[in-house]
Amino acid sequence: MEKKAISQLISRLSKICYGLDEQLDQKLQQLIEDVEQNDDLSAISQYQNELDGLFKQHGETLKTLLAHNQRIIKSSGESLKRINGLPPQLRRKLTDFLEQEPAYSHGDNQQRLEQLLNYYYQALLNKPAFGGAPAGSTDNVASVKPKESVLNSRLHKRICDDLQRLITELDYSGDVGTKLGQVRSDLLVGVEPDELPSMCIKVIQLVIEGSREERKASQEFLYSLNESLGGVHDQFNDSLSQSKSIHKDQKQSDGLLKSRLLELGAEVRSSNDLDALKNSIQSRLIQIADVFKEKEQLEQKTTDLLEQLTNVELKLRLVREETHEYKKRLNAHKHKLFIDSLTQVYNRAALDERLELEYKRWKRYGYNLGMAIIDIDHFKSINDKFGHMAGDKALKVIARALQNNLRDTDFLARFGGEEFVLLMPNISPDAVLVPLDNIREQIKALPFRFKDQQVSITVSIGATLFKESDKPLDAFERADQALYESKSSGRDKVNIIS
Repeated sequence: MEKKAISQLISRLSKICYGLDEQLDQKLQQLIEDVEQNDDLSAISQYQNELDGLFKQHGETLKTLLAHNQRIIKSSGESLKRINGLPPQLRRKLTDFLEQEPAYSHGDNQQRLEQLLNYYYQALLNKPAFGGAPAGSTDNVASVKPKESVLNSRLHKRICDDLQRLITELDYSGDVGTKLGQVRSDLLVGVEPDELPSMCIKVIQLVIEGSREERKASQEFLYSLNESLGGVHDQFNDSLSQSKSIHKDQKQSDGLLKSRLLELGAEVRSSNDLDALKNSIQSRLIQIADVFKEKEQLEQKTTDLLEQLTNVELKLRLVREETHEYKKRLNAHKHKLFIDSLTQVYNRAALDERLELEYKRWKRYGYNLGMAIIDIDHFKSINDKFGHMAGDKALKVIARALQNNLRDTDFLARFGGEEFVLLMPNISPDAVLVPLDNIREQIKALPFRFKDQQVSITVSIGATLFKESDKPLDAFERADQALYESKSSGRDKVNIIS
């Protein structure tokens, strides 16, 4: 009955956890098979350390994901603030929103994300929300009516890029991930300004749905795992109690045997009646034989227990090795949180973290710190003419070319869409132009070929150096302005604003 109950518990646990991790699914299936094949349930103990370690690592990963989403909300809010022509009332609301404390839970984080996307929606309509509905409420969205003139082309492009970046950094699987991927494909092909509000609402709904599913699966997984570990712990304690009981019985058996032999010796020395002595010896020998029989049974139990413990030791050694592999995989997964899945360079979250670090170093040591924004010229025309698969291929090739032309101390990240940001610590003001112009020439010389047609792709670059009173956003805005001047003056140029 106990074996059946444990088997059912593990089977239900495997169904709850299914799809979270392929290796975890396989390990739980192995555990079910071991339980069914071993009558004494000793095989369960080999999984205790591994599941305990996974429990701890999973909690740390959830914290990392929460921090990652908080950085996305902050950076997206800062991007929205930089938009020219933002209504004053909306700008004040956005400022108050960014000054709030970071969300504590995943539920709070979802509400802040929904509120931020509501601000994006209001920016799309180019007028603030009216009425008394609370922030983040869909009533605000419903009460806002669009103006006749909706968006200028630059604002439209910026919002599309921000949505693409947001979708790229969200790592949802299943149906939600598929739907978000389709939204990204639609953005790459191009959408009309009046389609953006409904697309923003769709992204909000998918993000909330994906976060809710992940939170529910994580809570069920952790709860079931905690119960399972408690059961395994009880089984392990029972084995220890059995070992102590055997040891106690062996001591009692040894004492009884010694007592019987001493009594027999005393009778032999003191008896004068040979027949009575003979009968007494026979009786004592029967008692001694019973004691030896009990000792044989105890020795057999000891042998069985030692064999079980030997198997447990072997399995624990294998678990340690597998746990090490799990740790490596978990570290690789955490690393992926900071890598852009398409170009394999760092993403926006990694840029935010590195920029904060370099800014602190710059303030402390006073060396020069440069920042450059690199934008692919006429990238939308590549998607329109050759398809977004060709655009993705171009992004990969250009990202690789950028990496090959950097110093060891430089840091490159994909900012969103077709934009990359480059941090250049400890660089001389006179030495900024040469490497950036070299990057521009290298990319221009890349041999792109789409649908048997040779295509030349160029980039525009805007750069600046941090000034004494700068905050990171100040330097970014100057570099962005320099990029705008490069593109407006003909593209395929490097422009530096001091």
